[in-house]
Amino acid sequence: MRAVTVSEFGTPPAVRDDLPEPVAGPGQVLVRVQASSVNWLDADLAHGLFTQTAPHRPIILGRDFAGVVEAVGEGVCTVGIGDEVFGEVPMGEPLPAGAWSDLTATGEHTLTHKPAALDTATAGVAAVAATAAVLAVDALDLTPGDTVLVVGATGGVGGIAVQLARAAGATVLAPGLPEDEQYLRGLGVNEVLPRGDDAFAAVRKHRPGGVDALLDAVTVYEITPFADVVRGGGRIAATTEAAGYGPGRTNITRGPCTEILGRVARHLVDGTIRIPLQESYDLADAAKALDALTAHHTRGKIAVRVA
Repeated sequence: MRAVTVSEFGTPPAVRDDLPEPVAGPGQVLVRVQASSVNWLDADLAHGLFTQTAPHRPIILGRDFAGVVEAVGEGVCTVGIGDEVFGEVPMGEPLPAGAWSDLTATGEHTLTHKPAALDTATAGVAAVAATAAVLAVDALDLTPGDTVLVVGATGGVGGIAVQLARAAGATVLAPGLPEDEQYLRGLGVNEVLPRGDDAFAAVRKHRPGGVDALLDAVTVYEITPFADVVRGGGRIAATTEAAGYGPGRTNITRGPCTEILGRVARHLVDGTIRIPLQESYDLADAAKALDALTAHHTRGKIAVRVA
C-alpha cells in the first residue's frame, strides 16, 4: 500500500509503497482514499510535537479524507461497501495511521456520507477545518447585529467561520494583508483591518466599545492577545486553546462526529459555506504540499489528490 510517512521526526515526509493494508476492526470503516488535505497538525506531527501520542514508526500523515468504503467492521450500520464518504481520522493514543494513503481505517463516528452534489476534492479538505469552524461559531452564539472579530480569516478554519458568522447575521471584522482584501471580502468580511500591532488600534477605532465576539484560529501556546478588544460579557472561541478560561470562553477540542460532519455537508451543498482550494498536489508530492502550508501565506485549503 502507498502512504506518505515520516520515519524520523524532523525528516521530510516520503512516499512508501510497501506498507501493509489496514483492516476494519469492530466499529471501524475501511476507506479507499481519493482526496485529502494539508493541516497544521500534519506539520506538527512531522516535526515531532506529539512524540508521546505518536511513538511508533512510520507515522502516516493526513487527517482529512474523502473516498469510498472498502470494508466495514463488526457493528457498523450507517455505511456500507461502495458508499462515498468523507471525514477525519482523529488523533488518538497511540496515533492511528492517517489518510495520506491508499487505504485508511477509522471509526464509524468519524465520517458521514458524501452528498452526490459535493465534489470529492472539496469533501477531502473539509472535515478538520469545517468541524472546528462550526463548533467555534456555535460557541459564540452569534445573533443578527453582533460584531465578531475573526483572526486567521484567510486560513481554512477562519474562512469558513467568516461565512458561518455572516449566515448568522453578524458583522465580521478580520485582520488581513492589503493583497488579501479582495479575497476576504469575497468570503463575507465586512471590514478588513491591518495585520500585526495595528490591528488592535484599528479594532478600537472601528469599535470603541469592543466587539461582541472573537474567534482566534491563529494564536498558539498563549491566551489570545485580542481578548482586550472584546466587550464585557462578550464571547471568545479558539481552535488552538487560546480562549482562556471562564464564562464566555471556549476552547474547541472536540474531534469529528457524524452529526457535525452532516451539518458541514449540508452547508457545502446549500452554499452557506464554500472552501477555496489554493493548490492541489498529487500524493507523491505531499511533502511539497506540506512546505506550501508552512513556508508560504495561504488562502483557503491545500488539497492532496490520492486517487
